[in-house]
Amino acid sequence: MSKYYITKTDVKFIDGKIDCIETILTKPSDKKAAQEGARRFRALGTENIHVCKHVKKRYNKLLREQNKRRKANPLTVADIAQMTKQAEELNTGGE
Repeated sequence: MSKYYITKTDVKFIDGKIDCIETILTKPSDKKAAQEGARRFRALGTENIHVCKHVKKRYNKLLREQNKRRKANPLTVADIAQMTKQAEELNTGGE
């Protein structure tokens, strides 16, 4: 039995070039479940939803790329301190 998963494609036009990012939204499952999931995502208003047949090599490649994008800018303690300082300034400035 074949497995299928749902992806979302984000298409952007940056500096005269087309930039596309494909993001995996679900784990591989049977075709009927994947189609129902895609229908639900579309009902929520999500655009560019696709049902893709599970090919292990392609799925793993997309997953690795997705993880790299997510880990690109980790939040540090210095970032949190800066955000806290800005929040305090906004709270004291409004009074």
